[in-house]
Amino acid sequence: MTILIRGLFVPRACRALRLALWLVLATVSLLAAAQTEPRLAWAGRTDVPGQFWIDAPGQASLEQARAAFDSDQGRASDPSQIMPLGGGAAVWYRLQLPVVAAPARAVFTVPFGGMDNVELFRPDGAGGWRAQRAGESLPVSQWPLRYLHPAFAITLQPGETQPTFLRVQHSHPTGVSWVLWDASGFVESAKLWHLALGAYAGFMALVVVLSIFNAVSWRDPIHLYYAVQVVLVGLGIMSLTGIGGEYLWPNNAWWNDKASVVLPAASLGWMGLFLRELVAERGRRWLSWVLLVHVGLCALMVAGFLVYGREEFFQLPSAYGLLSLILILALLTWFSLRRPEVGLWVLAGFAALTVGSLFTLFRNLDWMPVTFATQYGPQLGGTLEIPLILIGLYFRSRQRRDNRVRLEALAHTDPLTGVGNHRVLMERLHQLLGRRSAFSGALLQVHVANLDAIRDEYGREAAEAAIVRAAECVTLEAREGDTVAREQGGDLVLVLEGHATRALTAEAGRNIIARGLKFSGRLPPRVTLTLRVAGACAPLAESNPQVVLGMLSRLVLDIGNDAMGRAMRIIDPPLPRRGDTHPDEPRPVQ
Repeated sequence: MTILIRGLFVPRACRALRLALWLVLATVSLLAAAQTEPRLAWAGRTDVPGQFWIDAPGQASLEQARAAFDSDQGRASDPSQIMPLGGGAAVWYRLQLPVVAAPARAVFTVPFGGMDNVELFRPDGAGGWRAQRAGESLPVSQWPLRYLHPAFAITLQPGETQPTFLRVQHSHPTGVSWVLWDASGFVESAKLWHLALGAYAGFMALVVVLSIFNAVSWRDPIHLYYAVQVVLVGLGIMSLTGIGGEYLWPNNAWWNDKASVVLPAASLGWMGLFLRELVAERGRRWLSWVLLVHVGLCALMVAGFLVYGREEFFQLPSAYGLLSLILILALLTWFSLRRPEVGLWVLAGFAALTVGSLFTLFRNLDWMPVTFATQYGPQLGGTLEIPLILIGLYFRSRQRRDNRVRLEALAHTDPLTGVGNHRVLMERLHQLLGRRSAFSGALLQVHVANLDAIRDEYGREAAEAAIVRAAECVTLEAREGDTVAREQGGDLVLVLEGHATRALTAEAGRNIIARGLKFSGRLPPRVTLTLRVAGACAPLAESNPQVVLGMLSRLVLDIGNDAMGRAMRIIDPPLPRRGDTHPDEPRPVQ
C-alpha cells in the first residue's frame, strides 16, 4: 500500500512543488523588474478610452485600419458590448494612452485568458510600428509576457502623439476589455493572483488526496469518482484562468486553445458517472440510462471540440451544457427528497458550482460580456462546492459503513437474541475441543423447559421474549473472553474460557438458573423461566463439536426425566492421561 501511494503521489507532489517554485520565481522576477521602475501619474491601473472598427473579412492591414479610423469609421468602444467575432472577423481598436512627463514602463493587458489572437501595435519612435502578439493561437512561452492572459510590456514616451492600435480575433462573439497598468501595480496584482490561484490549485490537490484516502478507508468507490471530478474541474478552471497555459502547457498552443472547452465538457460528462454511482437505485434502470446518454453526449462534445475546434462546433454544445446543468439539478433534487441527509449537501454543492459556471456559459452564448464573474465564477462556485459535497459523501459513506457492519453482524449474530449464531458457536467449539489441557474451559447448554407452555398460554411473542430473557440470564454470567451463542435447536450455549473447574462451572450454571426464576418485565406477569443446564468441562473425549452438542442435548432430556428434580448436570471429564496435570479434586455428581 505504501509503495502504491508513493507511486501515485510522488510525481504529483514533484509537479506541484515545481509549479510552486515557478510561481515564486515569476513573482521574484517581476518584483525585481519593477524595483527600478518609477510609478506613473496614476496608481495601479487606469482605463484607456478607444474606438473600434470591425474588419469582417479579417484581412485588413494596420495601414487600412488607420485609414478607416481617419475616415471616421470608428465608433466609441464599450467593454460590455459583444463584438461580432468569429468566422475569421477581426476588431481593431484605436487607443490613446495617457501622456507622461518622463519615459516610463507600463503593462497593457487584455484580461481574458481564452482570447485567440491579440496584437498590439505601438510606434517605435522612428516612424514605424512595433507589433507584439499573444493569445491562444500562440504558445504562452512565446508571448511578450508569460502571464495568465495577454499582456504587453510597453514604454510610454513623453510627448507621444501617435495612437496605439489593438487587433483582436476570436472563435466566437465576445466582449473585449483592456487595462493599462503601471509596472509596480501590475507586479502587485500579478503577485496576488498567482498566490490566490496557486493556493486554489493546492486546495484542489489536497481534496484529491483526501478523496483517495476516503475511498480506501470507507471502502466506497464514489470518492474515487469524485477525485476524478475534482481533477477535471481543477484543470478546467486552471485553463480558464490561464494558469494552466502559463505553467502546465506553456509550449502547446493547440492544447491551450482546446483545454478551456474540452476539460469543462469532460468534467460535465464525468459528473454523470459520479451521479450514476450516487443516485442510481435498484429498479431505476431508466435513471442509469439517462445518465449514460448524458455521458455519451458529453463524449461527443469532447470529440467535436478536439476534431473541429470551437469556431465550427461551439454554440450547440454550450446550449446543451446549460440544459445538462438543469437536468443534473433536477436529478439531485429528486434524490434529495428520497435521501435528504446526503442529497441536500450534494445538491447545495452542485448548485454553487452551477451558479458559478452559468456566468461562463452565458458569456459563451453571447449573453454577457467578459467580467470578473464570467472569468472567475467557476472558481468561486468550485470553492463552495467542494466542502458541501465532501460533507454529503461523508454521510453517505457512514451510512454504507453502518449497513455493512449490520450485515457483517448478521452473519455472526442470532437476529432474535443478539448473541452469537450457530456459526460462531462451531468456530469456538473447534478451538476449545482442539485443546487437550485440563485448563481449557467448559461448556454450558441452557434449555428453556417451560417455553412451550408460555407459547401455548401467551402466544408467540411471549415465547420469543422468553428466549430473549434466557439469553440475558446467560450473558450476565459471561466474562471477558467467554462466548454466548444460540445453537440450531434453539438452546443457548455458554463457552467459558480459561481455567474453568467443575466447581466454577457448576456455580455459573446455578447463577443462570437463579436468574431465570426472577420476575422480569420482558415476560407476562407472574411468569418465570424454568431453565435446565447441561455442562461439560474440558478436556473432552470427543473433538467433534456436533457430537459434543448432541451429548449435551441428550443430557438436557435426561434432566427433564430426573426423578430428583435436579435442574443441572455436568459431565465428568475423562481421567487424565499420564503427564497431564489435573488440579480438580473429586467431584460429586449433580
